[in-house]
Amino acid sequence: MEQDYQGLEIIADFINTYDRRMRYEGDPGTECWVVPEDLKHWLQNIHYIAGEEPVSESDLALARKLRAALRNAIELNPHDRGPDVDVEPLEKVAREFKYAIRLEDNGDKLEPLHQGGKQGLGHVLALVYEMRRKGLWRRIRVCLAPDCQWVFIDRSRPGTGKWCLMSACGNRAKNRAYRERSRVSRS
Repeated sequence: MEQDYQGLEIIADFINTYDRRMRYEGDPGTECWVVPEDLKHWLQNIHYIAGEEPVSESDLALARKLRAALRNAIELNPHDRGPDVDVEPLEKVAREFKYAIRLEDNGDKLEPLHQGGKQGLGHVLALVYEMRRKGLWRRIRVCLAPDCQWVFIDRSRPGTGKWCLMSACGNRAKNRAYRERSRVSRS
């Protein structure tokens, strides 16, 4: 199970490369992938491409589309938002990739039929497919704190986590609710 959580961590890290946490009112967030080299470095760090593999501007644009589609799919997680999940944006991006099935003794897997950055992105999408196939996709969440929006892995036993950190975002939300209840009861 821990290895599966590692796969979810890779996906969460991929999505969090556009950091939406607000540091001040109106903060647009921080983009970690400014140039193709940034994406290349990220893909190399998780061993999805080798050092000599090229990463182009079109790979960077595709990575940003995939990241946005994945975030959207998480925000529409059935646990948090009801049964109507719109995966159309993710399906649209997925149609840009081609795969072969690699038959292995320890489990079959999808192998991207691309080179360079697109191959690395294909590995990310194949990992998403694997997590969804195993029923683990529901464990990836977006923090419900409006000023956070950090993507995290819900490791709680019931799988009902709402905040990236209970000690930070969860505590602020519970204190806010307590103050609101106190204010209402005094009125």
